[in-house]
Amino acid sequence: MKLKILFLTILSSLLFSQEVMPIEIPLNGEAAERSLEMSGLAWYGDYLILMPQYVNKDAPGFYALSKTKIQRWLNGNRSGGLTPEKIDLIQPQYDLMIPGYQGFEALTFSGKDAYLIMESKYDDEMNSFIVKGRMDFRRKKLTIDPDAMAEIPLPTQIKNMGIESILKFKYRLLTLYEANGANVNPKPAGYFFNSGLKAKGEVPFPNLEYRLTDVTEVDGQGRFWAINFFWPGERKRLKPAEDGTVLGKTHGQFEHVERLVEYQVDADKIARTDSKPIQLVLDKNSRNWEGLVRLEDQGFLMIVDEHPRTILAFVPIQ
Repeated sequence: MKLKILFLTILSSLLFSQEVMPIEIPLNGEAAERSLEMSGLAWYGDYLILMPQYVNKDAPGFYALSKTKIQRWLNGNRSGGLTPEKIDLIQPQYDLMIPGYQGFEALTFSGKDAYLIMESKYDDEMNSFIVKGRMDFRRKKLTIDPDAMAEIPLPTQIKNMGIESILKFKYRLLTLYEANGANVNPKPAGYFFNSGLKAKGEVPFPNLEYRLTDVTEVDGQGRFWAINFFWPGERKRLKPAEDGTVLGKTHGQFEHVERLVEYQVDADKIARTDSKPIQLVLDKNSRNWEGLVRLEDQGFLMIVDEHPRTILAFVPIQ
């Protein structure tokens, strides 16, 4: 009997890729409001910054949680939620300046400097922009420079798809487009900018089916992880090809995809690493994961926008 159980366990591991169950960290206060549509995560020192796509118009702001509080919750009884602090946002009136303005999409920091990606849709055309700000954490304030903005040309026009990720690589900023599948973007690339928001060329990026919605920062080896998400309602738009991934148990049951994939970047290219995708345990409702950071060597923190609701989650490394 024991041999039979062992055989079935081994067979199951060969047939299915192991999946990881996200652990939800309940949020309290304004940051939990679904209408904000959380769109990005980034570390500012030991504080996790939660960035909405659509800030509160009457009192615009981002939100912050200390790493200490997050780890205390993970190592404690997990019975209550966490209440992020408000970071006041001082910004130009982008909704008046940019036709079809659709809010913030990605965020990264270099020291006190903040670099953000914004998106717009006007006359059925998508546009992406990079802007720069400055954090004053003591005063809980982030100020965006009204004169620091550059448009990022998109490789192709796909409804609701734009530049969705940004990270710091050495002395440059690297931005990535959302749709990189073989049938919609034959020659995907990463786009470099300097700290003054001047374009500094591009680097080849391998095809990736579905959507790429956020990335971690790079580690000491130039490696970073990315969210790879698919909602079946976008099948006609994304035209996904087969990508050869061995599916986990729930990924074999549902059409949607929720996983993390790892890359390595250098000055000449971005390549997939040998690490297997980290597939999340699915249920019947897909979760639109929009933000991703590492939590030291413990795993990842991820956030969902409004579909189906605001969800901050910890994904342990197994």
